[in-house]
Amino acid sequence: MDIPSVFPGKVTLFGTLQVSQTLVAAFGTTIAIIIFALIFRFVILKNFKRVPKGLQNVMELMVEGINKFSGSIMGDKAKSIAPYIMTIFAFIICSGLLEFMGIRSPATDLDCTIALAVVSFVLIIAYSIRFRGVKGWLKTYAEPKPFMVPINVLSSVAVPISLACRLFGNMFSGLVVMDMLYGALGYFAFIGIPGIASIYFILFHLGMQSYVFTMLTMSFIEEKV
Repeated sequence: MDIPSVFPGKVTLFGTLQVSQTLVAAFGTTIAIIIFALIFRFVILKNFKRVPKGLQNVMELMVEGINKFSGSIMGDKAKSIAPYIMTIFAFIICSGLLEFMGIRSPATDLDCTIALAVVSFVLIIAYSIRFRGVKGWLKTYAEPKPFMVPINVLSSVAVPISLACRLFGNMFSGLVVMDMLYGALGYFAFIGIPGIASIYFILFHLGMQSYVFTMLTMSFIEEKV
């Protein structure tokens, strides 16, 4: 039984360019989300009715859920962050669904989770500057007393590291557990236990990790604001 490597396999593009499989999967997921967003904006949205039904009901429930989730943490400031939260939810879940096709999820690659964490970290700083100004943002590092500056700076740097490692650790552990389960069952895998486990690790697990990542991002923003 081979345990998945922390470092994903490589693929060759354009004859000589070698990139990780998860990078290709991440770009594919991003392009798919963009295409869906454009279709939704310019095709589906035009056919929405005043009285929702069918797909419109589902979409409105999703948007309302994200808005309420964001508002419960950030209050009135949540309106501008909700689109980012929805995008992160969509990316993590859609990239995880690739595992149903035997493709390794980008979220099991530390490079991907670091990129997501850096974007969230930039947003944390941007929101702090937006609502408190540059001076107000800098003053947060001297709270409650000026001698706390070094500790506050280290705490701030630890935020993206924590976000990246938490998401990577949880997603990669799910990948390892599923591989160990398939390996342990061997010829008995046909009885359906791996399939049932996949529903948890690839669906519920994805939703939970998306929730935790976005909740922590908003909590850090609210703390800085």
